[in-house]
Amino acid sequence: MRLWLAMIFCASFLALPAQPVEGRSADAEGTDEEEPGENDTREEPCRGRRFRQRKGRGRGHGRQRRRMRRRRHRHGRRHREERAEPIEFVQELIEAGKLDEARRLLDGLEGDEAVLESFRGILDMKAGRPERAIAHFERVLVLKPTQTAVWLYLGQARFQTGRFRESLRALEKGAAVGRKLPAFFQLKARAEKELGLVEAAYGSLEEARGLFPGQDDLVREQALLLVGEGLYAAALSKGQEYLARRPEDRDGYLILGEALRKAGRPREAAVILEQAALRFDQDPEILARLAFAYSTDHRTLAAARLFAKATRLGGEHAFAAAEHFRLAGRFREAMQMNARVQDPKKKLSQRLAIYLGSAHFSRAAALEGALVSATALDDTCRYRLAYANLRTGDLQTAERLAREVEDAALKESAGRILARIAELRARQAGTL
Repeated sequence: MRLWLAMIFCASFLALPAQPVEGRSADAEGTDEEEPGENDTREEPCRGRRFRQRKGRGRGHGRQRRRMRRRRHRHGRRHREERAEPIEFVQELIEAGKLDEARRLLDGLEGDEAVLESFRGILDMKAGRPERAIAHFERVLVLKPTQTAVWLYLGQARFQTGRFRESLRALEKGAAVGRKLPAFFQLKARAEKELGLVEAAYGSLEEARGLFPGQDDLVREQALLLVGEGLYAAALSKGQEYLARRPEDRDGYLILGEALRKAGRPREAAVILEQAALRFDQDPEILARLAFAYSTDHRTLAAARLFAKATRLGGEHAFAAAEHFRLAGRFREAMQMNARVQDPKKKLSQRLAIYLGSAHFSRAAALEGALVSATALDDTCRYRLAYANLRTGDLQTAERLAREVEDAALKESAGRILARIAELRARQAGTL
């Protein structure tokens, strides 16, 4: 049985073969490697009972091994050569996401050090420690330079640390194995893009599409690359091509739509997200993303309605819905959504703005105590309260609040309130 390590290549989109392919060094000329034939008798990397537990280590895993043997027995796999290796339990624990257990068991094993180091690197990658993983993979290549696929692991780890040129060099050395994997080309393209080699990146993806015509993710990767280069019409066309192939890919709509919106192309983003909203009309996240696209395109009321619908479907978008209704002058709907806001500071600050917008100055002025209690009385609120009190005729409170404003961006506006107060007092004194 060939052992596969549970390694997610490129963070989320590729499971690489666990055991590096044995063969000539990737640095040597002619790195094409033979696939083992049906009658190939070469020893596979982790066969032959090459691993055992150190004395006094790994207590508690004996029961797990016995359970695994019983399970294999029940399924009819009784052949001597398929007895469970301890290293296989490490693999299964990694696949199950039980990284701490896998590390404890791995620490209790001795055997082929190159294989053990590979697993240590994989565990560090899975645990978000790519720098430590790099050290493990580099040691594997010192121990066994012929482990071609380890260059792929090393390329991934270097990419995650931002060492894109070194990542690309490692990937090129592992190309004999990597070219059999679609995501090799995706990671290679990303490294090339980070280095400014955009044409090379697009070419890598195009080559992969020729080799793997059924891999639709490559089309999505091309669309995102075009977005990054500002080729929005081509990106939209490529995105539509991808979604025509994968209309059920909810995340594909979100990724493409958000990429276009953040690139300053809200209308193109809306085209993608409107299709998603028709297909997933009860999905609050999709509705909210479309609302953000509308908002960026200054379609405020349409955005407010979508945020409100997303909120009613369980999304946490009440504040955004209320704010957009306020900006659209729909104060009644704004108050309804504001009532759903969970954060008391944001809720009170927004309510003050709604009262001011709807000319309910007395209600706005009455919020000062609640804002103080909620520690939400910032300079924006002080300025708004000063204006509300000015409009209700409470000049003394208006003056106090206006003088407390320290924010440089609001000082000039607060100064106009103070000037208006001085003018009103002068009139009341009959000096004008």
